[in-house]
Amino acid sequence: MRRLLLSGDEAVALAALESGVRLGTGYPGTPSTEILEAFSGLGGRAQWSPNEKVALEVAIGAAFGGARALCTMKHVGLNVAADPLFTVAYTGVSGGLVIVSADDPGMASSQNEQDNRRYAEAAGVPALEPSDSQEAYEFTALAFEISERWEIPVLLRLTTRVCHSKTVLHVPECAAGAVPLPRFTRDIHSRVMIPANARPAHRRLRAKLQAAREWNEASGPNRWMEGERALGIIASGAAYMHAREAAPAASFLKIGMTYPLPLDTIRKFATGVERCVVIEEGDPFLADAIRAAGIQVEAKPEMYRFGELNVERVRRILANDVSPEPPLPRGTPPQLCPGCPHRAVFSALRNLGCIVSGDIGCYSLGVLPPFEAMDTLVCMGASVGVGLGLRHVLPPGQRRKVVSVIGDSTFVHSGITGLVEMIYNPPEDGHVLIILDNGTTAMTGMQEHPGTGRTLQHTATGKMIFEDVIRALGIPRVHVIDPTIKPQEFENLIAACLDSLDLSVVIARRDCLLAASAIRQYEKCLEPVHEEKGRKPLADARGSVRAATARERTPNSLFQHPARTINIVIAGLGGQGVLKASDIAADAAFRAGFDVKKSELHGMSQRGGSVTSDVRFGESVLSPMIPEGEADFLVAISPEQVEPNHHLLRPEGTLIHAGLIDAGALKNRKSVNVALLGKLSRSLQLPDEAWMEAIRANLPEKLHEVNLNAFALGRKA
Repeated sequence: MRRLLLSGDEAVALAALESGVRLGTGYPGTPSTEILEAFSGLGGRAQWSPNEKVALEVAIGAAFGGARALCTMKHVGLNVAADPLFTVAYTGVSGGLVIVSADDPGMASSQNEQDNRRYAEAAGVPALEPSDSQEAYEFTALAFEISERWEIPVLLRLTTRVCHSKTVLHVPECAAGAVPLPRFTRDIHSRVMIPANARPAHRRLRAKLQAAREWNEASGPNRWMEGERALGIIASGAAYMHAREAAPAASFLKIGMTYPLPLDTIRKFATGVERCVVIEEGDPFLADAIRAAGIQVEAKPEMYRFGELNVERVRRILANDVSPEPPLPRGTPPQLCPGCPHRAVFSALRNLGCIVSGDIGCYSLGVLPPFEAMDTLVCMGASVGVGLGLRHVLPPGQRRKVVSVIGDSTFVHSGITGLVEMIYNPPEDGHVLIILDNGTTAMTGMQEHPGTGRTLQHTATGKMIFEDVIRALGIPRVHVIDPTIKPQEFENLIAACLDSLDLSVVIARRDCLLAASAIRQYEKCLEPVHEEKGRKPLADARGSVRAATARERTPNSLFQHPARTINIVIAGLGGQGVLKASDIAADAAFRAGFDVKKSELHGMSQRGGSVTSDVRFGESVLSPMIPEGEADFLVAISPEQVEPNHHLLRPEGTLIHAGLIDAGALKNRKSVNVALLGKLSRSLQLPDEAWMEAIRANLPEKLHEVNLNAFALGRKA
């Protein structure tokens, strides 16, 4: 049995590889992006598609051919892919087809927090909901088995705290069983959904779901844990972990397959306890279905429908506490990076007093000070259509100031159809579209797209030339300009386009500063590198895992009581290495033999805003999130993050801040995060070897010496 420390995303990727997945498709979207990146890093065949609809259609084709296929996206991406989803439920599949929907409760990096379990019920596909990396691994393999057993696609619903939490994973040494080779078998009646074929297909679908429900009752991935009869809790996903920690003595029924539900099992559990409460994140999906079946359970109050759940919120739910929740201290908002080419664009739009129809991407930060130059933001690609709608109805003085702004990846995703609308139904006074082409999908972590001419693996492929496509569609004014070279010239160009009362497209082209170095290497046909992020391919990470070492203990160690969970919050600003420091700390505890859970949120905060990461380790850890007021250590890389996060500390907790480190003595000031880990290490009594190995494993080789020196400096501080 191998012992690994992986995120939920990485666990899905590993299971997909071991399950014989022939093709992984998707569109990058937080928190799902790392699944295909990890799958590719392990040697799987993965590719980014222009959008989620195309990605799912390609995966469906692979599954029609008898291959196992994985399609990944964030929750709003499933809105885009809903059309093929509903119909492939009717057609069925020959090979296993698993669709990952990564939901984002709390909207760390999204415009809504929809609950995509609703899609499973609406489309009629089974849904599995893992609670940690172990289950993400196991449920991915199970999803392919279910898909092939009933020839039906399966929805694997993850959430942010599963995707981006690292937990200990135990993987069997034995290889997965052989998967049949792809082969197409003609089946017109099942695959061609004209009405005459669709009507019997719907009946077949309902029969499949009934069979899946009966299987879920008999042997589904659900767990019944006996506890006190006074309180029974029905839970799923990450909420189950929070509930286990909040009420350890309760009886639990954990639902792993959340559609179709094992209602007979649920009824038996509910009648066996005095009080039965459903704890779930997002919509009252389980509670509504259970109560609709006539089973008496309590749902969470409406106020807990919003945002993520955690241990403290679950405690409040169980106590029927509906008093106002205390507001969280205000952190530092994110911002466009210093030197970002988008800054020149939004400065010009602000100066010209434009009405700006915006879109989804890191450039959405143009809505914040000092620019405040974005007036609408709806969904991917909506900037063009919304801008056109404004142009059609506003009085002349206002409509002539309307501008649509869209990013390069977003333009490919769903902006092209808006451009066709712009040509087909042109506003009376024309329109101006600005495409912000920074050469990457920046918001989700610098992924490729059809406009870069590079694949997911950064190898050369066909390239979509924006200006050629736009001119071919008949737009009279197409301009390509670097907005950073002569900002006033760029502003004058926008003003001239607005005054022309014609259809105009301006491509503001300048590589993202964070990706520029890697892009130059890719363009020189070098091997893909990840040193800018300090990433280590998952394949290497697996190879470096070793057996747990014996723990060091001293009379004054925090580990006098082995069952005690140690809680560490690492806080700072985006770009200061908060996530990297938490990776190292978690890895060190893992190498020392502890159960570990490490959690963070990836989102816009990484652009200079407040970032925190939780690291928990001990004999057995449940929730990946540290309950408020229970952190043993707060490591603050930025001084301004002490006050917003001080409430997380225990009264006797320890604050470790950057002021304790002599930054002038560091060989590289960016390694202050590792120096603070050195300071932290004095209180944790983890083996030195574990820290050294963790630093080497999580940083590129060229940075080993400088960071090992920083760690040593911190220990002496």
